[in-house]
Amino acid sequence: MSSSTKRSRKPVEAQPTKYASHAAQMEALNAREQGKVVMYKQDAWGHIETRFVRVQNVKVWEEKGFFV
Repeated sequence: MSSSTKRSRKPVEAQPTKYASHAAQMEALNAREQGKVVMYKQDAWGHIETRFVRVQNVKVWEEKGFFV
């Protein structure tokens, strides 16, 4: 009988946070992204991608086609 060579998965410790309302979720998001720069990129279909970028990484994201 052979034993499995696969590694066991790590247990999931953090459960997704449940928010009481959309406003509470947006407040938590804003607190987490405080101090970051909001950058945007529009694709050929008109969809806008949003990224919250640390100040020191703005130049790298501008090279990827994003703008402030």
